[in-house]
Amino acid sequence: MSPDVAISLGGVFYHLSAEGHPLWQDVDAAYRSFVLPELPAATPVDAVSVRFAMAPSPSSDGRTIFRSSASWTILTEDGFRAFLFQSPEDEPLYVARFRPGDSEVSVLCSSRLVETRAGTAVLRSPFVYPLDQVVSMYLLTGRGFTVHAAGALVAGRGILFAGVSGAGKTTIAGLAAGRRGWEPLSDDRVIVRLIDGGATVYGTPWPGEGAVAENRNGPLEWLVFLAQGDRNVVERLEPGQALARLLKTASIPWYDQEYLGSALDACGRLVREVPAALLTFRPEGGVVDVVEALLDGRTARSG
Repeated sequence: MSPDVAISLGGVFYHLSAEGHPLWQDVDAAYRSFVLPELPAATPVDAVSVRFAMAPSPSSDGRTIFRSSASWTILTEDGFRAFLFQSPEDEPLYVARFRPGDSEVSVLCSSRLVETRAGTAVLRSPFVYPLDQVVSMYLLTGRGFTVHAAGALVAGRGILFAGVSGAGKTTIAGLAAGRRGWEPLSDDRVIVRLIDGGATVYGTPWPGEGAVAENRNGPLEWLVFLAQGDRNVVERLEPGQALARLLKTASIPWYDQEYLGSALDACGRLVREVPAALLTFRPEGGVVDVVEALLDGRTARSG
């Protein structure tokens, strides 16, 4: 437990602090490398302050623009967005309020988030899924987004394997595991950021069945969309073809008209700047050779 917690996520530094209680950040295996051992000596350029405070009954006014099938709702009011987490039978557990693109997030917490650990009353930080993903999505709108994709660095070059559920993200991550020169990022979701001069791909703490979640990043050189088949073959995609596939896998605020346009523009910029391909593959090791051939500019086909 600590009065402050530092988290690195998609190239953004999140400084978590609480009033009245030390924080308890639940760090599972996936999140471990994303929680920094100490606060940096100087505040990074991309830094967000997340402040927690107690409230007898957290609530927020505003118009509902999204209601999940689970337990959370997003509201809008005067340019701010409010993320309200509430189970059907209880009052809200917390409400996070922020203006997209700003560097501050305020979170009002119910007393139900206070618990005793080692004889000390601590505030259990709610900055985990889904709050961390929603905040990240909004703060990066226009500059990046999360993609449902496995990702890896191959000799330092970033490649992502995007696809809907069942496309083979975890499968291809498993086939590449331990391959010389391959460094895994994630087997389910990566963050892509558009930076002057190109795009960067980041691992995230949101893994799939393979539990791959590494806090590393590198320049993105290929967008690869997955399809399972009876042979391994790569087909180049034109930007329009790639965009149609990317929009099926990118996490952007479809429900929020104020920010949807800039998110779509970012997707369009990505497919114009980074080459894309469709990888049809069968679940065997030869597909990794095909991917390496693609990166090296060689003929990419096997089987």
